[in-house]
Amino acid sequence: MKHFWSEQDLNKSWKLSTAEKSLLKGKLYSGRLLFSILLKHYQLTGYFPSEVSKTPKRVVEFLSHQIGIDEIASRDLFSNKRTIRDYCHEIRSFLGVNRFDSQARNLFMDWSLGSLFPEAPSNQKIDSDISDWFREKKIEKPTKKVLRRLIASAEKSFENQLFQKIFNKLSIENKNKLNDILQTSENESIFSHLRKDTGPISVASSLKTLERLSVVREIGLSPHLLSGIHPRLIERYKLRASSDDVWELKRHPDVVKFSLLSFYCIEREAEIIDSLTELIISIVHKISVRSEKKVISELVGELTKVHGKTNLLFRIAEAVSDNPNDLVRDVIFPVVGEEKITELVKEYRSVGPAYVNKIYKRIRISYANHYRRILPMIISSLKFRSNNMLWKPILEAISFLQNPSFKNLRNLEIGNIPMEGVVPKKWTSHVIEESCNGEKIINRINYEICLLHSLREKLRSKEIWVEGAKKFCNPDKDLPQDFAEKRNQYYAELNLPTSVYLFINKIKKNMTQELISLNTSISSDKNLRIKAKNGKACICLSPLKPQIDPPNLEALKNELSRRWPATNLLDILKEADLKTKFTGYFTSTASRTALSQDDLSRKLLLTLYGLGTNAGLKSMASGPNNVSYKELLHIRRRYIHKDNLRQAIQCITNETFKARLPEIWGESTTSCASDSTKFSAWDQNLITEWHYRYGGRGVMIYWHVDTKSACIHSQLKRCSSSEVASMLEGVLHHCTEMEVNQQYVDTHGQSLIAFAFCYLLGFDLMPRFKAIDKQKLVMPSIKQKENYPNIKDIFAKRPINWSLIIQQYDELIKLAVALLKKTADAESILRRFIRTKNQHPTYAALLELGKAAKTIFLCKYLRSEKLRREIQIGLNVIERWNGVNSFIYFGKGGEISSNRFEEQEVSALSLHLLQSSMVYVNTLMIQKVLEESTWIERMTKRDFGALSPLPHSHINPYGKFDLDMSQNLGLQSTYNGGVAA
Repeated sequence: MKHFWSEQDLNKSWKLSTAEKSLLKGKLYSGRLLFSILLKHYQLTGYFPSEVSKTPKRVVEFLSHQIGIDEIASRDLFSNKRTIRDYCHEIRSFLGVNRFDSQARNLFMDWSLGSLFPEAPSNQKIDSDISDWFREKKIEKPTKKVLRRLIASAEKSFENQLFQKIFNKLSIENKNKLNDILQTSENESIFSHLRKDTGPISVASSLKTLERLSVVREIGLSPHLLSGIHPRLIERYKLRASSDDVWELKRHPDVVKFSLLSFYCIEREAEIIDSLTELIISIVHKISVRSEKKVISELVGELTKVHGKTNLLFRIAEAVSDNPNDLVRDVIFPVVGEEKITELVKEYRSVGPAYVNKIYKRIRISYANHYRRILPMIISSLKFRSNNMLWKPILEAISFLQNPSFKNLRNLEIGNIPMEGVVPKKWTSHVIEESCNGEKIINRINYEICLLHSLREKLRSKEIWVEGAKKFCNPDKDLPQDFAEKRNQYYAELNLPTSVYLFINKIKKNMTQELISLNTSISSDKNLRIKAKNGKACICLSPLKPQIDPPNLEALKNELSRRWPATNLLDILKEADLKTKFTGYFTSTASRTALSQDDLSRKLLLTLYGLGTNAGLKSMASGPNNVSYKELLHIRRRYIHKDNLRQAIQCITNETFKARLPEIWGESTTSCASDSTKFSAWDQNLITEWHYRYGGRGVMIYWHVDTKSACIHSQLKRCSSSEVASMLEGVLHHCTEMEVNQQYVDTHGQSLIAFAFCYLLGFDLMPRFKAIDKQKLVMPSIKQKENYPNIKDIFAKRPINWSLIIQQYDELIKLAVALLKKTADAESILRRFIRTKNQHPTYAALLELGKAAKTIFLCKYLRSEKLRREIQIGLNVIERWNGVNSFIYFGKGGEISSNRFEEQEVSALSLHLLQSSMVYVNTLMIQKVLEESTWIERMTKRDFGALSPLPHSHINPYGKFDLDMSQNLGLQSTYNGGVAA
């Protein structure tokens, strides 16, 4: 049961009806609360609570208030087994619940095979759906042991039926070719070759990737073979196939073997197509950037900045007009000077058309002499499509160049091939040349370069998509396909009106109120001023004054070091598992396992520690733990994958929420901060990039951390990928019990698009603005400017264009629903909206909505010092979280030592799990110390405000990795499911 309950959730799930209250008559005063808890818990979950005393405090208070009794006086009855048994029997009779018999078993199996497992639910979703089914059918749940056996049996039956269905669809030729990829040659099997990643941006890696695509396509699997199967199921069985060695796959029965290989090959084909598309984008970008760098380095010695060119031009014009017939040397040089004229010529050559020409020549040399070997081959292997007729010329150009009859032509005739939409105007002179006969012709290589640049731009924005791709698929599939049928339902889920005019009127009202408040308060606000800067009005905001240092936190840290000196980080991880049992979420990808749970937990902890600290598995195997590297590698391959890691992290984070005592940590929060930190990483892959701010090659890990240092979500991302997309992904899909209503971000985590989506999705984006002097307010209407005389100078010139929002309202909602339902990841959706000359109307509407939402927030931000400090404190928490990363992730100099994205992601999630375990155990340690009256009385309000579970001076991550599962840290539970003991 979840720990956090909003008022709305309480009214929905825990409110007693009149008929239910009538059951309380005749019961002892102290038994009414117990009966109410048992009744509503059974209605909610389908079973009675094992320990009534662990009912969340907020729920107990809500029920007590309804029946008008003192919940403290009723707790004595919570452990009375006889009373509980009698009440349970009465509740069953009242609800008309039937016993679980053979008929109910058959119904359950049919439902599981037809509705439950085809949706590929997570373990938590399985439990929830099963509870809902038993409650709906009014059947009493069997014991946990019986239910586990039933679920395992149903899942196995479902898998067998699914595999048999796929096996029957395969032709004999398909089966033979699938068998061939498992045959081992002198070096390696074809299957092992298929599993390799793309590698660096190079001709050699591109050729190998094309080979893999050719191998998969030669098998001839139908693209409709897996139609109707849930994407999560496809991913699960693909993962199972990839974690098996070739000899293990050969041992499977034919039905299992060929089905797993089918899942793998079809999914792998989509991944390879995505990789080839990424290669097109990356190679074209690489050619341009390297060419520009070379030209810049050549021009550095020549480049001279000439100031006052307008004055010089006037003086030259005046001299020429007075002496139009004299020599340049006699007229101009005395006025300006020969040296100054030379500098002007150098500057023009450096930054004018000559500069563009030099870059183009470099691009042509790089493409013609090297990358032309591979880029046309990649394009020929892919099928490009577009839903927009504007980009038809690009597709026509690709088809024309792939025509065998034009393959060997160096020049092309004008009129046979599209120019508009393919060749930019500034490069037209390079593409169109004159032949020896004086006729105008098209230079093929130069035309190909222009085509590649245009194609890259449209691929990035998904205006052009690739058939068979996963990431670069048809953008229409990103949106909910059932929007027309479920329009009202989706609006209700977003809590937005179906009428666009009601939506706009609410925004206008909020904007007007906030602008009035800011206009009124600015005259008396000493910290906020509007000043002139370079002839323009700008916002001037005084920095926040530093808070006083907490007087007792240093002593508290020392006390932790005294009570638990040099505690091994491995013991911290073990303690977290002993209390939360998070290792139970690591299930094998194989069909069965021979390890006992205790042995498995021990090996899992060693493997997770090796991954989370970057010390490696060999370091863990070399200690006194009597485990080999091969055993840990087996655990890594079979059990440790991103979905299992996320479920384990979710478990630890939720337990941290439950463990927090409100008198120490305050009431549960709905505020969260997010930011990224850079990790060095191996660069022979398509993910690692150079970071322009931090320098060096690496990847980013984007964290979402609540105000008390519990990290609810993390994701690995490129250095150049959108922080806005990562922010939205974490808020919407963190999967913990926390409900995020306020999201703190730094300057890089906000944009107008971010403000628009956050407004639609119902949470507040609260950034810290770095360049506050450049920020502008936007007017709801041009007529209202004079209504705000004190702030009229900081308004943007143009007001909100409400008509765009009115026209695109449904499209905006579709995008918000796509983010909420995760029909596509946030990065794919935001990729559509890249700034171009031809602005997409939906993008333009999002910008207008973003301006309105940003204006509302900016007014609050400017007039409220409390809000600015709140944001600053939230971002300070995530900075402290980032600071602990290097303490835990110490191995190999903190560099992620893999070129495979899957392994990089597992490494990042293992770090997240290890650091979350430290936060959980530190929370218990701090509460253990503060149980003593001498310590709790010392703590001031400032101490509690700055209290953090991130101190690590008492923790030692180094040395011997000795794991003793029989020992613990002596931490008794200081919490009881949210109810104070």
